[in-house]
Amino acid sequence: MSVPATVDVNKKRPMTEWFLDTATPKFGLLVTWLLCLFALVLACSPIEFADGIRSTAGASLFSWLPESLLRSGLFFTGVRVVLAVSAVCWMLRVAVPVSCWVTTFALMLMWSLRMENLTNGAHIFNVTNMLMFIHALWYQFYWREMKSGIDAGTFWKTACYPRWVFMLSLFYLGWFHTLAGLTKIMNSGFGWGNGVSLQLWTELFGNTSTPFAQTILFDSRMTAVMQTGALVIECVSILCIFGFWLRYAIGIGLTGFYIGVLTTFVTFGFHFNAVLVALFLLPVDWLIGLKFNNEAQSEIDGVK
Repeated sequence: MSVPATVDVNKKRPMTEWFLDTATPKFGLLVTWLLCLFALVLACSPIEFADGIRSTAGASLFSWLPESLLRSGLFFTGVRVVLAVSAVCWMLRVAVPVSCWVTTFALMLMWSLRMENLTNGAHIFNVTNMLMFIHALWYQFYWREMKSGIDAGTFWKTACYPRWVFMLSLFYLGWFHTLAGLTKIMNSGFGWGNGVSLQLWTELFGNTSTPFAQTILFDSRMTAVMQTGALVIECVSILCIFGFWLRYAIGIGLTGFYIGVLTTFVTFGFHFNAVLVALFLLPVDWLIGLKFNNEAQSEIDGVK
């Protein structure tokens, strides 16, 4: 007589198994489509060539390329076309996972070429590129499961989005912002959030007519509280991986920070970071119904 399978609820699962739990691909596809859309925006954006001799200090991973390529409009155009075509292919699941990697490295090259030809730039597409790399890994390792679901007509119900993709994306977002906060402290000390520096930046480079800018310029003491608060939120962002309540709290803080930056200083740039922070650190996963299931436990429970 066979004995029904039982599970010791007190037995701790290995962390590796926990990371390999899977969910349906809805959330992962939303992220992928957004990343590809951001790639298309970059492919269509104008590229500025700064006049004069380039600095000997490289600004990107591709600074080693010959000057003739770094300054070539034709090369820029070619990279644009490759980026746009590969991004569309990835969105349509054509030639994957090859199109995933072509998009990832074409985006890296495209932004590097732009940075190498500017007098100053910002870390606008770093988050997009790294999350694109992580989700290209997803397609690389889980494309067979995805294709099986597509062929069977059950793709949207196929558990093929692993927890490690979601957690690795969370970790990178937290680490990226924590490094930003720590860098401010290392370069300017704990007095970075004195309020006066933010007021000066707002007066010189910001849109002073916005409500947020008016709040900044109203009182330096209140601005110091806001600036220091933003610094603290950045520094503790890595804690977002330690539970959803911490993640949501940090997500609210960072989203508020980005809203202030975007409405006061930036006309094009950190919108991409803001969208990805809101997507991962706010309860969008809960709204979409992202739920990771233990495949072995599901089989024991009779859940398909």
